[in-house]
Amino acid sequence: MKISTLLDKKSVFCQVPCSSKKGALEKISYAAAEKLNLEYQELFDSLIAREKIGSTGVGSGIAIPHIKISSELPATAVFLQCQEGIDYDAYDGNKVDILFAIFVPENQCEEYLAALSEISEKLLDKQLLRQLRSAENNEQLFELLTQ
Repeated sequence: MKISTLLDKKSVFCQVPCSSKKGALEKISYAAAEKLNLEYQELFDSLIAREKIGSTGVGSGIAIPHIKISSELPATAVFLQCQEGIDYDAYDGNKVDILFAIFVPENQCEEYLAALSEISEKLLDKQLLRQLRSAENNEQLFELLTQ
């Protein structure tokens, strides 16, 4: 499962105004619900429940919220670049401005672990992170993430 199979140009959002963790997860939920043809509230509630288990803020201003979805649905992702950092309860205490949310079918958990590893490695590349933060539009973000 590669990043390019999870993301499409309609699921990458640049310079989004976000004021809170909840607000960012709401925006992600709306985008994923539209993409998966699901109810927004179901995805939002699942993301919030996952965050209660432990923050998905991995450090360096990055969060990778992730949940399981029905096995009948395709794996998908939503990428959000916030205009400013938000409090996210990240492990390093830093504010988060990059969110890469992953929605994985229950029957693809093994593939999901490989994708999560690839995404984490890619996002922790300091040069790419600088480029993502300075991107000016959705298309530029998409190209950076899928190259």
